[in-house]
Amino acid sequence: MKYWKAGLAFLVAFLIQPSFLNVISIGGYTPNLILCLVVIFSFLYEEELYGVVFGAIFGLLYDICYSNVIGPTPIALVIVAFCIIFAREFANIENIVNMWVASALSFVGYYVINWVLIHIAGNPIGLSVVFGHIPWVTLYSMIVITIMYKFLIKRVVRYHKDRYFR
Repeated sequence: MKYWKAGLAFLVAFLIQPSFLNVISIGGYTPNLILCLVVIFSFLYEEELYGVVFGAIFGLLYDICYSNVIGPTPIALVIVAFCIIFAREFANIENIVNMWVASALSFVGYYVINWVLIHIAGNPIGLSVVFGHIPWVTLYSMIVITIMYKFLIKRVVRYHKDRYFR
């Protein structure tokens, strides 16, 4: 995948996250599309740093446009991207269960890191409130990540279903 295609995917996610996604919310929860893209691109693309680069850029844009504090979102997204890049060395990217585990841990890690950074900046929201929302956002986002994974794995791994190829 080229950087401009990944950038276009992040741009589309950035534009529909605060607008169109609210129309299809379930129980008031929507998936975090930028985080979904950071997770999937960091997990699937071994030699490219799409998740790190575009996570930092669009995390910063997200904070500028929608947050009271500028900085926690890009920092959390970059940390998550680097953690996934490290964890990818121990996981088979062709196994969707590995993708689900990495995604779930990434979502919890992202929201905890983001909460800590925003809490340092003076936000009084408690961690229990954040943990009350994490399961639902993660579940909805896992559905989105599964769809993205099924679409992108065909382009990343040449013979995905052929276990004898090598």
